[in-house]
Amino acid sequence: MTQLIFDGIQLPESQKDGYCAWREELSVEKVMANSRLIKEIRGGVWRVRYQYGFFDTEMKNKVLAACEKAKRTPVACGFLVPNSDGTLKYSRFFLTSMTYPMFMWSRNAKGTPTPMWADFSFELREVEPSD
Repeated sequence: MTQLIFDGIQLPESQKDGYCAWREELSVEKVMANSRLIKEIRGGVWRVRYQYGFFDTEMKNKVLAACEKAKRTPVACGFLVPNSDGTLKYSRFFLTSMTYPMFMWSRNAKGTPTPMWADFSFELREVEPSD
C-alpha cells in the first residue's frame, strides 16, 4: 500500500511504525485586558513522519533532492491519513526536520556485498490549514 508520494516520488512502504500522519492544531494564546488567557484556534494542519530502513543510491539521491527542495518551497505530497480506505490525500508540505542516511554494506540474495543507505527519516508539515 502506498503511504506517501513525496514531490512525485512514490516512497517504499515503511514498516514497524515508520510512518505516521496526524492532525495538529494551529492556535495563538492571547492575554486579555482583564488578565484572562484565551486560546484562539486558527485551524489544523497535517503532520507526516516517514522513516525507512534501506535505500539504494538512486532512491537516496531522489529523496534528498526532494528534501532540499521542501526546505525552501512547498512541495506536493500524497499521504495516507489514519483510518483511510487506502486513498491518498493531497496537499502541499514543508520539510520540518530530517536525518541524513548512513552508508552501510548489505548482502543481496546471492551473498554479494551491496552498498545501501540506512536509517533515513524526515518530517513534514502542511502549509495551509486544511479545515
